[in-house]
Amino acid sequence: MGAYRLLVNVTVEHAYFSGQHCKTLEFIPSESCVVLLRRAGLLLKSSESGIAVYFDEEKINILRLHAEDDLVLTFKVFSKDNNFFRYTAPGAPPDDAILFFDTQQVTRDAADKQLLHPDAYAAADAWLKLTADPLPAILERKDYLVKPVLIARVNITAGAEGLCSDKLDDAARKFYIRLNTNQTYWKYYILGDLSKRNVFIADLDNVLQFENLGNVTLPGNRNAIQLLSSKAIPLHELPDQRLQLKESTGTGDRVLVKRLPNASVEQIHAEMISDKIASVSEIYIN
Repeated sequence: MGAYRLLVNVTVEHAYFSGQHCKTLEFIPSESCVVLLRRAGLLLKSSESGIAVYFDEEKINILRLHAEDDLVLTFKVFSKDNNFFRYTAPGAPPDDAILFFDTQQVTRDAADKQLLHPDAYAAADAWLKLTADPLPAILERKDYLVKPVLIARVNITAGAEGLCSDKLDDAARKFYIRLNTNQTYWKYYILGDLSKRNVFIADLDNVLQFENLGNVTLPGNRNAIQLLSSKAIPLHELPDQRLQLKESTGTGDRVLVKRLPNASVEQIHAEMISDKIASVSEIYIN
């Protein structure tokens, strides 16, 4: 047995996570992929946010023979986080579609990374109907009950420019799926005694503004002031917004809450904003 070298690597980057490492995903080879991996003598190694396939250098000619006979490796990618599509753009796919990426369609970004989508981030054009090829041959019955968040397919070709070439460096063997974070409007509900004051939200970084939408009565006959961000804000695993709740008085402004909590993916719903359906994060302050 010779030394093992990288054949191909697929990594998912996500703007929601610190360092863009998407830490919630699990790559599962399809049934046909498991068979092909065994026949071609390939090894799998999972990473924090992707999958890597390795080959035995001494058996590269055997690998090339397999590659001449349609060597396609398909991975079903599941998320261990039920909130995955709450913070992921372009949002949850329709019931009859799934995100699909293939190494046959590659775009290079400014850093020369190989992206499996035409734009800087995966967009809605990555959704593929469940009835469209090759999905029916990939998905098992159980996958229709708990769908993968995406499918990644790798084509191993035997040509001089293919992945079986011994001239390719590691950078040419690495492919990326880059997901953007969802953006939501932040709506603060100011309750209790604070709702009786002339309050407003100040951003210590002078980036965000909030509009006072007036009072509203919440369930339980609770009165609240609504303060809505003037624009949608990208969601992040570790938000860095520094917001304060202040009160305007006759003698100046007074800080009531030194650091307001930031939006959570747990409380997001759809709402009409400027005559359009938008995602809104609700935050309650007593």
